[in-house]
Amino acid sequence: MSFTFKTIGFLLIGCFFISKTAFSQEFNKDSLKKFRDNYIETHDVVKGDSVKYLRFYPIKKAFVKPARFTPLVQPEDYKMPTSSGISKAAFKIGYLEFQINGINLKLSVYQLKSLMQSKKYHDDVFTPFTDLTSGITSYGGGRYLDFTLSEIQKSDFKIDFNKAYNPSCIYADGFNCPIPPRENDLPIKIKAGEKIYALYAKKHLNLN
Repeated sequence: MSFTFKTIGFLLIGCFFISKTAFSQEFNKDSLKKFRDNYIETHDVVKGDSVKYLRFYPIKKAFVKPARFTPLVQPEDYKMPTSSGISKAAFKIGYLEFQINGINLKLSVYQLKSLMQSKKYHDDVFTPFTDLTSGITSYGGGRYLDFTLSEIQKSDFKIDFNKAYNPSCIYADGFNCPIPPRENDLPIKIKAGEKIYALYAKKHLNLN
C-alpha cells in the first residue's frame, strides 16, 4: 500500500488505518523499527510533543505467524458499529487462521463498501480485534491490523501483530472508530504492537 498513514478510516469514517510499507515476509526487526518510527513521525492525530505519550510493546518475533486466508463463498453484508453509534456499510469477506503458542485462532476480515470504488483503496481490508490485554495495557476499544486483499491471498502471508495500532478515538474526541466484533476477541494476550496511549490511560484509568 503506497499511502503513508493517510488512513482509510480517517478519510471515510474518522479512524485511520495504518498504511503498509513493503516488508519481507521474514521477520526483520530493523524493518519493523523503521515501520514504527514512520508511524510516529507521520501520525495523523498525535503531533508535536504529544508523540512522547505513544507507547509500544517490544517488537517480538513470536507475534509474526503464518496465516491462511479463507474467503467466504459469498461476502456477507455487515453494518460495522463505530464509537459514535453510526454504523458503516462493509463486507465480511473471510477469515485469517493462524496459531500462537499452539492455540488455533482466527480473525474475521472486513472491507468497507465505500472504498471498493476507489482506485487507490479498493484493495484495502482490515481486521479490528481485542485480546486479553485490552483495557489493561492496550486500548479497551481494540486495535486494528491493515492488509491488502492481494497480500493476504499469498500462500506465504504472515500476520504481524507488531503492526497493530490504536484507533483515532483513543487520542481525541469526534472520531467514528470501528468496534471489533465479538468473534474477533482473541482469548490470549497480544503483547505486540501499540499499547494504550499514555494520556488516555492517565485520564481514564488513573495510570501514569
